[in-house]
Amino acid sequence: MLDKILTILQEFLFLFSEISILFILVSMLVAFVNEKYSKFFETHLKSDGFGSYIKAIFLGALTPFCSCSSIPLLNAFLRAGVPLGVCIAYLSTSPLINPIIVVMFAVSFGLKISLLYVGFLFCVILFLAFCVSKINTRKFFNEDFLKNDLEQKSCCSNNTFQSSCCQKPSSIFVKNSKISGKVLKFKAKIKDYKIKMLFIQSFKEYKKILPYIIIGMGIGAFIHGFFPQDFFQNYMKDYGVLGVFIAAFIGVLLYMNCTAMIPVALALTTSGIPLGIMMSFLIAGAGCSLPELILLKRIFKTSFLILFASMIVFIAISFGLLIFFI
Repeated sequence: MLDKILTILQEFLFLFSEISILFILVSMLVAFVNEKYSKFFETHLKSDGFGSYIKAIFLGALTPFCSCSSIPLLNAFLRAGVPLGVCIAYLSTSPLINPIIVVMFAVSFGLKISLLYVGFLFCVILFLAFCVSKINTRKFFNEDFLKNDLEQKSCCSNNTFQSSCCQKPSSIFVKNSKISGKVLKFKAKIKDYKIKMLFIQSFKEYKKILPYIIIGMGIGAFIHGFFPQDFFQNYMKDYGVLGVFIAAFIGVLLYMNCTAMIPVALALTTSGIPLGIMMSFLIAGAGCSLPELILLKRIFKTSFLILFASMIVFIAISFGLLIFFI
């Protein structure tokens, strides 16, 4: 029992540190990129065109985050004005497709299954995210998130030096200075100021989500420590097609990394568990988790959490059934 408690504590500290550092650094990075390359950012992600969804999926496929680790970038995208449908395309893809997962799939289950996995997820995520964009997505956001977002935009429109949420201090450059040394020093001070302001703003956002991080990571660590390792061998061998549905609903409540689970899934399939059941469990468990939903609750209403979890379960069951019958 003591060993399990120590394992849970260790897992919690690791998850908490990872999410905290990622949240602050990613928020700072996206805010900087949004300011410096606003036209590029707006052209590629801020439009609600079909191309933005494809680019968001490719971006998600290049960022090897787990379901919770993708939240910091999601939060930064939303603050930068990226449409919710585009954000969903990224959020759904990031934990499920990346080069490491694809290589491990090819080695473990063969090239055919790997290509089918990537192609199926790409098409279904693209379709579902595009469908969500046709809904009035504003109703999914919490009022305090919308209020803070409006306040930040209003603040930045004032372009004042004193404001901590404005990230445009470059407007106070002294262009008429003839002394290059002083200009360089001044630019250095401005750079330091901008980094400080980016950190302050990111840390403010972090403090708002901190209680959700603590609760979410605590639940994730607890589940990781107490979920029975022999569950599938003992209970899922004889369920047939029904097992695909059961595995999806169980997986969506857990917190796991798809990369780490692929070798486990391979071992379980060789022991007699149908591959369709394991694929359903992998997609549901990696694509969504109870800790992730708790983190998302800071931004979204319960209706969105249900919608997002339902999307992942639908994807998991669909692919599980496809593998089950081929």
